[in-house]
Amino acid sequence: MNIEIKAHFMEAWEKYFPDTELPIACFYSNELNNVEFPNAPKPNAKGFTCIFSQIAPVRKGRARAFNIENLGCFGSFLPFGFTTEITEDVRNYVCNVERVKKSYEHFNSMYEHRPPKQAAGKYLVFKRWDTLEEQDNPQVIF
Repeated sequence: MNIEIKAHFMEAWEKYFPDTELPIACFYSNELNNVEFPNAPKPNAKGFTCIFSQIAPVRKGRARAFNIENLGCFGSFLPFGFTTEITEDVRNYVCNVERVKKSYEHFNSMYEHRPPKQAAGKYLVFKRWDTLEEQDNPQVIF
């Protein structure tokens, strides 16, 4: 991460979006570099967890790293690249529990046109913008 770009972005953010939270960046890495690797969360009564609850501490400045060992949300394994296997459990979860896709056909066509890819690193790291360091290479900012 170019530190000058980081600083310029923070100045512009404060100017145009005063008193709002800084965005979160994520990227793959093979090293933790002092980033927290939390335990997998306990599932709710229906047996599920959500990636968004796992990254909530990042909004407060606590960088976190995940992989298949500690992601509680098995629906995130495939899109994050920690598996490339499209299972019936994932299809069912995405279509019938989360209802993100309207049908199995819709789900299947998504991966026909964009086959699953393996993660580019051992960990998917989430950091709030102001905690990015020089060795970080943010790929997505939200």
